[in-house]
Amino acid sequence: MAEDKVTKEDLREKFSQLEGGLGKAKDAAAPALPMIAVGFGVAVFIVGLLLGFRIGRKRSAVVEITRI
Repeated sequence: MAEDKVTKEDLREKFSQLEGGLGKAKDAAAPALPMIAVGFGVAVFIVGLLLGFRIGRKRSAVVEITRI
């Protein structure tokens, strides 16, 4: 049974391949990041607006005026 030993050069080669792949993925995803950020901001705004309306309805008093 022959065991293959891992050398420093093997590790460096694999890490450089991984870094290259990550760099390509980052470059491919870069144009979509501003759109994702805008979408997230709009979603947070809408959720805050809806929660504000709900809290406003709960805290507002209902006044009935009847004519005698």
